[in-house]
Amino acid sequence: MTTPRNRYLERKYGASYKWIAVLAVIIGLLSSIFSSTMVNVALTNIMADYDITQASAQWMSTAYLSASTICMLSSAWLMYNFGVRPAFMLATALFFSGSMLGQFAPEYGLLVLARVLQGSGAGILQPLTMALVFLLFPHEKRGTALGTFSMVIVLGPAIGPTLGGIITDSLDWHYTFTAALPLSFIGGFLGWKFLPDTRDEKSFSRFNYISFLLIAITVASFLNGLSESQFHGFTDPKVIVFLSIALTGLTLFILRERKSRAPLLRLDMFRNLYFTSTVLIAAIVSAGMFSSIYMLPLYARTVLEANATNAGLMLLPGGLTLALISPLAGRMVDKMPPHRLLLTGVLLFIGSSYAISYADQFSSFWFVAGWLMVSRGALGLIMPSNNTLSLSCMRPEQVPQASGALNFCRMLGGSTGVNVIAVLITARTAHYQADMMTAAHTSHLSKAETLDALARTFQDCFLIACLFFSLALIPVGYVIYREHKAKNPAT
Repeated sequence: MTTPRNRYLERKYGASYKWIAVLAVIIGLLSSIFSSTMVNVALTNIMADYDITQASAQWMSTAYLSASTICMLSSAWLMYNFGVRPAFMLATALFFSGSMLGQFAPEYGLLVLARVLQGSGAGILQPLTMALVFLLFPHEKRGTALGTFSMVIVLGPAIGPTLGGIITDSLDWHYTFTAALPLSFIGGFLGWKFLPDTRDEKSFSRFNYISFLLIAITVASFLNGLSESQFHGFTDPKVIVFLSIALTGLTLFILRERKSRAPLLRLDMFRNLYFTSTVLIAAIVSAGMFSSIYMLPLYARTVLEANATNAGLMLLPGGLTLALISPLAGRMVDKMPPHRLLLTGVLLFIGSSYAISYADQFSSFWFVAGWLMVSRGALGLIMPSNNTLSLSCMRPEQVPQASGALNFCRMLGGSTGVNVIAVLITARTAHYQADMMTAAHTSHLSKAETLDALARTFQDCFLIACLFFSLALIPVGYVIYREHKAKNPAT
């Protein structure tokens, strides 16, 4: 879009201003992703400082995930009505405020509020970043730019736990909030200076507050119901109430969105089965990524008895592999059919997940870290290829909405994966411990028996996760079929 500001940026900085603009939003996004994973490593320390139970501490994670998931759907409206630059500054301000509040929160309730503010900013940033990358660059350069974006999406969760563990062990958990502030400030400054004007002065639509409230109730109730089920079971009235509210809210949201003149989420996009397939792939892979980020440090700390720093370091080689693969994969997307990279990545992801299911209390650091490197390399192939395929099938005016929908479903998939895995870990641990105590006719287990029960638990959970990831082959198969039909319409 040609505007006085855009002409000024082009004249002063040349075509390179687009890369600086993308760098600004990527730095802002990276700060939010770092924070989301750094704080999780410090969860036991936070529980001790505020004298709260694990069930209460879960509210902090649920608050962040809910706010982040919900606000992804507001990103398109903000971009349409105000442009990328104001939307980015709002998101940065929300995240920066949450980080400041979390750093000094005197009570747990304010810490939960801090995570809501952080999650709200992060939720706007992710689809905004993807849409900006897609809109700024021509078709032949989108793969490279989206490769850089994809690297940030997964690099943050890979390196964040390592930084969080070092900060928690060496300093204090409060500094996990402080660590995100410099990056957030730098991203905000660069965004204010270099982001282009994308607002269409002729169009303005009102915000659909009712739909936003309905999806907020739906997501928050769903995630909280899953979270509570690990402590009370799915048949507990509290869990049933939360899940029932979520189902009711989702039904009302769909009914309203189908009739609304200003829908928060254009449901008609999902009539495009090609786009829907890429969304399903993103949600399933995100569930795999986030559940592994949750499981692996927990496995390291409980089964391998590692400290927070070493638990975080286990994810570091995979993060570095991803940093290498993603930009290369992005360039490959520009030079070869993206669906081939997508299939290769999904197969490698499934294979590495299956291999990790053999990890036990005797496994070496590099057995787990090595297969995790393969897994992260696979993600490096999946993310840029799937993002490119997803947005390429949309008209330019649909890109902000499509980006919001894609990232909303990706984040919801990741959030669901984490909560379901948490439930499985609790259930399988109780199952194995009960079996061992019954077999030994005792009410207490030795340390070795406890470790054995935990090792079997994580083996089961890794395998169940692998089987779930395999479902991604169904939508991948459809994408490949459509690509084949497009090239060979007569067949």
